[in-house]
Amino acid sequence: MKILVFAVIIVVLVLLGFFYFRFQTYFIEDRVNEELPVMAPDSQESAMQEPKILKQGDFVDADFFHKGSGKALILEYPDGRNLLRFEDFEVVNGPDVYVYLALTEKPENDLKSLRGYIDLGLMKGNIGNQNYDLPNTDLTGYSSVVLWCKKFGVLFPYAVLK
Repeated sequence: MKILVFAVIIVVLVLLGFFYFRFQTYFIEDRVNEELPVMAPDSQESAMQEPKILKQGDFVDADFFHKGSGKALILEYPDGRNLLRFEDFEVVNGPDVYVYLALTEKPENDLKSLRGYIDLGLMKGNIGNQNYDLPNTDLTGYSSVVLWCKKFGVLFPYAVLK
C-alpha cells in the first residue's frame, strides 16, 4: 500500500512538473509560413514596391541546448514602415519565448546584458518564415534580435544585425 501511495505521489509530481515547466514544448514543432508583405503600387503604371533591407544577421546558438538557424532582416518599406522578418528560421521550441530587438551585440543569460530592448511579443512559431511589425521609432543602435524565455529567464538563439 505504501508503494502505491508513493508511486501515485511521484506520478502527480512529475505531471505537475511537466505542466509548470511545459517541457512538452521542447518537443513540439510550431510551423509558421508568413508571406513577405508587399505594398501596392503608387499608380497603375508602377510595379509593386519591394522593401529595402536595412540590417540583417544569422541566428546563432545560445548554448548547446538552445540551438537555432535562419536569417533575421529589418526591412524598410517606401512608406517608412519597418518590419522584422525571419527567413529559413528554425529554433528549438520552448515555453514563453519572446522576440526582442536589443541594443547589444553580445546577449548573455541576463536581461541587463541586452542594454535595452523593444519587446515584439511572443515568438509566432519555432519553424518557418515570420513577420513582426516594428514600432515607428528610431532603430539606430539596435543591433541584435534576441529570443528570450520570460518564464525562466533563459537566452535562446539570437542574431547580430549588420
